[in-house]
Amino acid sequence: MLRFVLATLVCLAALACLRPATALEIEYAGRPISREILALYDGRHEKTPQTTRIHIFAEMPLNWLGYKIAYRDVNDPLPQVHEMSRYRGILTWFIEPMAAVDTYLPWLDAVTAAGTRLVVMSELVPNEPPNSVPTIKRILTRLGLGWTNQFVAVTHRAKVATLDKAIIGFERPLDKALPDFLVYSVLPGKADVHLSVTAQLRDAAVEAALVTTNVAGGYASDEYALSHDPNSQKDRWTLNPFRFFKKAFGDDRFPVPDVTTLSGRRMYFSHIDGDGWNNVSEIESYRDAQVTSAEVIRREVIEPYPDLPVSVGVIAGDVTPEIGGTLSGREIARKLYSLPQVEVASHTYSHPFNWEYFRSYSRANEEDLIEKAVKPLASITDRVRSLLFKTAGKTLAADKSNKYIAGSDILPRTYLKEPFDLAREVQGALSVAESLAPPGKKAKIYFWSGNTTPFEAAIAATRTAGVRNMNGGDSRLDKEYPSIYYVPPISRPVGQQRQIFAANSNENTYTNDWLGPYFGFFMLQQTLDNTERPRRLKPFNLYYHMYSGEKAAALAAVKHFVAVARRADVIPVDASRYAGIADDFFGVEIEQVDASAWAIRNRGTLSTVRFDEADLLEIDGAQSLGVFGANRHQGSLYVSLDPAVGRPIVALRPRGQTGQPQPGDPVASMVESRWSFSGRQDGHCGFQIDAQGYGP
Repeated sequence: MLRFVLATLVCLAALACLRPATALEIEYAGRPISREILALYDGRHEKTPQTTRIHIFAEMPLNWLGYKIAYRDVNDPLPQVHEMSRYRGILTWFIEPMAAVDTYLPWLDAVTAAGTRLVVMSELVPNEPPNSVPTIKRILTRLGLGWTNQFVAVTHRAKVATLDKAIIGFERPLDKALPDFLVYSVLPGKADVHLSVTAQLRDAAVEAALVTTNVAGGYASDEYALSHDPNSQKDRWTLNPFRFFKKAFGDDRFPVPDVTTLSGRRMYFSHIDGDGWNNVSEIESYRDAQVTSAEVIRREVIEPYPDLPVSVGVIAGDVTPEIGGTLSGREIARKLYSLPQVEVASHTYSHPFNWEYFRSYSRANEEDLIEKAVKPLASITDRVRSLLFKTAGKTLAADKSNKYIAGSDILPRTYLKEPFDLAREVQGALSVAESLAPPGKKAKIYFWSGNTTPFEAAIAATRTAGVRNMNGGDSRLDKEYPSIYYVPPISRPVGQQRQIFAANSNENTYTNDWLGPYFGFFMLQQTLDNTERPRRLKPFNLYYHMYSGEKAAALAAVKHFVAVARRADVIPVDASRYAGIADDFFGVEIEQVDASAWAIRNRGTLSTVRFDEADLLEIDGAQSLGVFGANRHQGSLYVSLDPAVGRPIVALRPRGQTGQPQPGDPVASMVESRWSFSGRQDGHCGFQIDAQGYGP
C-alpha cells in the first residue's frame, strides 16, 4: 500500500440533511491571547538560553500548556513598560548572586505595577542589598507575600501547615526532612497557598509560604520545586509544573496549539540517522556475505512496511567514494529512496561530532588533530575479508584505517579529507541525497549529527535551503529517567534560530553509547506509554541509526516497534511533517472572538488545537468554521482543523446528554482517522474532501 491522494464525495442519506454550518456573527470585541512568556536569566552564570534552568526544567511543561518562551539576559537592556503588553508574564529562576539588582528591581517594580504577571522560582533576587527592601516588599505584596528577612537553615522542628496535593507531590512526596527555606509570610486572603510550613524563630512561630499563586503570578521556593536523589543522581519534580504554571500564568481557557496529534490520533513518525550505513552486519545470516547495515534495514524494516513512512538521512560522505564512502552505499540509497514510503533526508555531509568546533573553524588546527590521532589496527579477519572481496571485484565497506575517516568522536567529524564548508555541509549534503532519489523527489529535512548542538549559522543554512531541521533532545521517561525533566521542550533556542528536537531518543542512549546491551532499545516502550498518559506529551517517534542493522538484538528491537506502530491507533506521517508542525507552533496567533469561541491564524502546518479538562464541553459545529471534528484523550478535547481554512473559528458549548448533532451542525464530523484531510466542501447532503495518508 502506497501513499494515496483522493477526492472523496460522501452522501450521507441515512442522516437528516442538516443546514450547513455557518460561522458565528462576530460582534464580540476580539481579544488576542498572549502565549509568550518572557524568561529572564543571568548570563553571568547561565551563559546561553539553552543552558538555563528555565529551558531545561520549565519550558516543556510551558510548551504543553501552549506557551512559547522569549529569553532575555537580565544584564542586557530590558523591555520598556509599554512593550510588556505582548507578554503573558515573566518567569525567573535566579539562584546565583546577581550583579544587575539596582537596575533590575526598579524595572520589575514598574512592570508588575502595570499588571504584568510574575512567576518566581527560587528567590526574587538572590543577594538583595539593604536599600532595595522597599522595592522588594512592593513586588512581593503583589504576589500576596510579605518580606521578613528570615531564613530557616535547621528545619527539624518545622512542620507542614498547608499542603495542596493537586500541586505538591507530583513525582515524589515532600521529604520528611524538609530542605532549608527563605521565609516569605502569607498575606491573608491575597494568595492561594499550595505549600507552607511553620517554624520557631526567636521564640516566635512563623508560617513560611513555599508555593503560592494569585492573579499576579506565583512563587515556588527552589528546594520545594525539584528534588535531587544523590544515590541515583536523578532529579524529580516535587511541584506539579503543569498545574502550577497554569494557575500562575492565568487559568483562562484557550485552544492550545498541539504538536502531538493529527486527525484525532497520536502522530507516528520514524527517522533514521545514516551512522553505520556501510558497516558490515554481524547478524549470522548476513555476515558472511558482507551485507551492510543499511541493506539489512532496507530488507527487514523498511521495504516490508509500505504503510509506515520513514525518513532516511544519508551521510553524504558514506556515499561519496572520493572522501571515503562506497559505491555500494550509493546503490542502497537509490533503492531506499525509490520506495514511496521513504522520505529523502540528509544527515550532513562530513558528519560533524562537535558542531561548536566548526563555528570558528581552522583547517590547520583540524589537520593537527588528524596527524595526532591514533587509528585502530584492522583485525586479521577484517584484513582477510578485505583481500577476498577485492579479489572478487566487490566493494567492501569504507576503510576505517584511513586517517581521513574518524573512527570515533575523538576527532571533530567523520570525513576529514576536505576542509569544512558550511554550504557544502548543508546544501551540498541535501543535493547529494536528492541526486540518489527518483527525479522530482526532494529532500525535505536535515538531521543534526554528533552532539546535535548546531550553531546559529548552521540552523539558518537549513532554512535558507528550504528544509526542516531536527534531532537532539533525547527524550526519556522510564525507570532509568523517572521524571518529565528528561522530556525536552519542542525546540532549542539558538540566537535567532530554532532547532527542533526529536520526539523520542534513539537506540544509542539505551545501549550505553552502543556498547550494549544491544536489546536495550526495547525500553523505549516505557517512554511511549508515559508520554501518552496521563497526558500526551510527545508523538510516537521511532528514531534509530543504520547501525541497528549490525546486531541481531538491536534489529529485533526496531522490528518490534515497527510492528507496534502498525497495530497502534496512530496517524503515520513523514518526519518533515512533524518538524513543520513543531516549527509552526511558535507562530500561531489566537484571538478570542466570543465568550466560548476563538479564531486561529498563522498556524502554518499545525492542524490540531487542544482544550484540557474538557469532559463537559464539545464543539459547537454551527458556530465553528474550518473544524473537522474532535476526539477525546485523558480528559482533553483534540480539535482537528481544516488546513485549507486560513482563519478557522473553534466554538465550544456544554456537552449534550445524547451526543447527537444539534441543528446547524455539519452533516458529519470526524472523530479520528489514520489519514489527514483538507479542503472540505459541504453539499446538500454530503461533502467533498481531499485525503492523503499511508495504509488503509
